[in-house]
Amino acid sequence: TTRMSLASVHRRRRDLRLLIGDGVCFSLMTGAGEWQFVLFALALGYSEVTSGLLATVPMFIGAFVQLITPWGVRKIGSLRRWVWMFAAIQAVSLVPLVIGASVGSMPIWVLYIVISIYWASGYMTGPPWQTWFTSLVPRGIRSHFWTTRSRWIQGFLGIGLMAGLILQAGEQAGLPLIAFAVVFGIAALARTISAVLLSRHSEPNPGLAKQIEPPTPGTVRRLFADRRTRALLLYMLAFFLCVFVTAPFFGPYMRETLGLEYWQIMVVQAGTFGSKIMFLPLVGRLTKKFGPGKVLWLGAALTTPAAGFWLISDQLWWLVILQVYVGFGWACWETGSFLLVFDTIPEDKRTPIMTVYQLALATVMTFGSLLGAGVLEWMGTGLRGYAVLMILTSAMRLVSLFLLGSIEPSGLRLRHRARTLAIRTRGMIPGWPTIDVDVIEDGPSEPERRDDRDEAE
Repeated sequence: TTRMSLASVHRRRRDLRLLIGDGVCFSLMTGAGEWQFVLFALALGYSEVTSGLLATVPMFIGAFVQLITPWGVRKIGSLRRWVWMFAAIQAVSLVPLVIGASVGSMPIWVLYIVISIYWASGYMTGPPWQTWFTSLVPRGIRSHFWTTRSRWIQGFLGIGLMAGLILQAGEQAGLPLIAFAVVFGIAALARTISAVLLSRHSEPNPGLAKQIEPPTPGTVRRLFADRRTRALLLYMLAFFLCVFVTAPFFGPYMRETLGLEYWQIMVVQAGTFGSKIMFLPLVGRLTKKFGPGKVLWLGAALTTPAAGFWLISDQLWWLVILQVYVGFGWACWETGSFLLVFDTIPEDKRTPIMTVYQLALATVMTFGSLLGAGVLEWMGTGLRGYAVLMILTSAMRLVSLFLLGSIEPSGLRLRHRARTLAIRTRGMIPGWPTIDVDVIEDGPSEPERRDDRDEAE
């Protein structure tokens, strides 16, 4: 028994180290490769709108393809094997970008197909990895381990973003596309190492792959019957809809409208990730003390006006300070939402639920980007168009806070207060029927309060 216990501890520690190593390599790929897709399209001579949509349309296509994930995992019979195989395919999908950048051209339809494969293979690793993760990391240390791993991830994401220095050097040397070839080559190598590390993880519960249900319409209705699951995922979808009205166009805005150099864009982006690294220990302590629900509230409130703050000044120092503020907000939001997914969705249901969620997420991201593209086409890609876009996304995020009230019932109870205000306002209008406001002000009924207490626990 002692030998088995020691072996189990050794295996657990090894898995935790491999999880950090995989996260480091994945984030390096993301910073060096994925974050440069839009800038690469601009360098090839495509328009700001066409380049911006490259951040979401291939994502939407990839999300449709990844619906086969639950069937594939059951067929292969191993979460580990499925995840590392598609991580390797994602690494290979970056090779055509290296070739296209080396020869100096790539048709836009080829670029969209290649990046769609990149997203499809990446999405196919996500839900199985989330299911696998909880079998590798015990609940008691999950919050602490996640914040520790996140600090490593944000650090190496920042290192990956130093690809901006390579792009800057390539532009100054008159070889801008060759610089992109180097950057995408680094990203492909990083993901290859990530796939190797994933293949070396253990699989404590090998039978879990066979328990995963395909996301048929009947299964989806049953899995989403839980109110908290629906509320959490609905809020997350609404939030990302708001975010992606502007998110794909920040790169074109900084590069084309503000005229920032590659190194300046890198510094602005580094403000976000440096802030996350600095604040994640604090966020971890807040999560342990107050719970992930309240930390999610804090992150949502802080990020709501963030896009509008870009209109205050276009000075580099201001943009960096702003991104430090945004980084703290995102650290709270990401930590709170990630841990709530694990707390809310059972392990055996997580893969089909998150597979469907990823499709819904890609859909709302694409819709948000199309809405943003429509605004820019209508208003123009100048300061006026981007100002309208940033005010619009901030207003939409404010509205999305009302959905958060059903997730964290001990929070601000915005929905209840807004309903009370609306009823009082309506009662002041002549001819409208009045409603007993005292019933509203008494708050939720006892069964609802009991549900709230159970959810809070």
